[in-house]
Amino acid sequence: MSNQELEQQLLSLDLAERIRILQLLAQSLTVESSQPSRTPDELDLTCDRTPQHPLRKIPVTIPPDFDEPMPELWDALGQ
Repeated sequence: MSNQELEQQLLSLDLAERIRILQLLAQSLTVESSQPSRTPDELDLTCDRTPQHPLRKIPVTIPPDFDEPMPELWDALGQ
């Protein structure tokens, strides 16, 4: 079956069936066992890196007057 024939068949499906096929395709790209074995020359993009988010450890404090009006600011903007 050519790519064009496959494309026509996919486009003839209703939206729910197309979404299900997209989900299956996406899952097949992310599941480790379904991927072919890599050669040593290929780039390994699935390495287990732990993202570093140092700002997540800093507590966020909101001052009690944070949402109070600031008429002096509006006066300064009006000048």
